[in-house]
Amino acid sequence: MTVKLYDMDSHLSEFSATVLSCENAVAVLDKTAFFPEGGGQTSDTGFIDGVKVLDVQIKDGVNYHYLEKDIETGKTVNCKIDWEERFRKMQNHSGEHIISGIVHSLYGYDNVGFHLSKTEMTMDFNGLLTRDDLLKIELLANKAVWENVKFNCYYPENLENLEYRSKLDLTEDVRIVEIEGYDRCACCAPHVNTSSEIGIIKILNFEKCKGGVRLWVKCGADALADYNLKYQNAIKISSLLCAEQDNIAEAVEKQLEIEGNLKYKITDLKRRLIAEKVNAFSGEGEITATFEADMDIKELQLYADSLYKKSGGIRAIFSGTENEYFFAIVGDEAPLQELFSKMKQSLNIRGGGRGSMVQGTVFASKADIVKIML
Repeated sequence: MTVKLYDMDSHLSEFSATVLSCENAVAVLDKTAFFPEGGGQTSDTGFIDGVKVLDVQIKDGVNYHYLEKDIETGKTVNCKIDWEERFRKMQNHSGEHIISGIVHSLYGYDNVGFHLSKTEMTMDFNGLLTRDDLLKIELLANKAVWENVKFNCYYPENLENLEYRSKLDLTEDVRIVEIEGYDRCACCAPHVNTSSEIGIIKILNFEKCKGGVRLWVKCGADALADYNLKYQNAIKISSLLCAEQDNIAEAVEKQLEIEGNLKYKITDLKRRLIAEKVNAFSGEGEITATFEADMDIKELQLYADSLYKKSGGIRAIFSGTENEYFFAIVGDEAPLQELFSKMKQSLNIRGGGRGSMVQGTVFASKADIVKIML
């Protein structure tokens, strides 16, 4: 069995070990500080004698290190963990324990799902929580950080009389992570020594999930990076809208209201323009193809239908750019479907329809469209 240095010292980032075996770029060491994938957390990465460690898995007490290439068996090697990645995971995972302990204490809910990768951390609880609940939980979690409480990780001799949280029904080799005054939980992962190392705990979002709730949370360096990203976005929005950063939500709402009113006015003007075009239409020809600028599909439908109601025939309206046009065509069903079948045989068309209207997109030049239709 591999000696698990990460159980003894979660802050050990560099160590020496002997290579017991290495086949097909999978190495076994006599001891390791590389935490393997487990408990919802992805494995550590780093280097063994300069060779990159891509993944670590554990089976029957043996840790398998998946490398970029083989290393020499029997050699004493220098091993270095990607400490920034490890510490980030420790901050997040330790923050998750604090949140889970508080949720269990206040509401009696169990943590039934946990995932921690390089990009995100989620946790699932088997009960519903409101936004106000989460604000309360977040504040209490950060108070635990400010109190600088200890994390004690150990293998108890007697589990029978020990109250602790666990997702699985464990009976032996149970490692307990105890946060003084807040939580006691079975866990195999490395954790911080004291809660102040976490820095900050931020609940970003939540949604209902399998009768309970799923939280998205960031802690420590990840929470700071998330804040900095959103702060940069707030600066840009503030500058674009000429608004104070504290008032950008209100400024955005006002801008959306202005845009909504403008869209309404533009739609009204377009409808008036269509009505004038229809009034001016002479009705010459059984089939007409009209090309307009900046019309959406609803406007195309209205225009084509209005022309058809005025003068019958087959009335086609196109709008777009060269070689890609949206269209709506209205006419008596039989001749319309015959024309549309002819168009589909000769042109690249996406769309269709029944009865007296067809619509869609045609990928062809104006000249080719007119040639087929008229």
